[in-house]
Amino acid sequence: MKYLIYDNKQDALDRSEAEGLRHGLTYHLDGIGTRYVTSPVETTDGQFALLVDDFLLSDEEQAATVDTFSPVIIENPLPTLTT
Repeated sequence: MKYLIYDNKQDALDRSEAEGLRHGLTYHLDGIGTRYVTSPVETTDGQFALLVDDFLLSDEEQAATVDTFSPVIIENPLPTLTT
């Protein structure tokens, strides 16, 4: 898997949306549905990793891809139900 690392979430979302436009996702055609190709994941160093396996990358982006990153671990993503 290939990832691009961004300093902030908005830059990662902007890149994913640009790829969504290139792919013709429904959000960009009809204003509803899927907008992004992939969603960024926060890294342990406060950056954001974006999965770009199916993206058309520039030479500069291709050179900047990484194979791994350390995601932030969410301890309890869902509330505990009690009875």
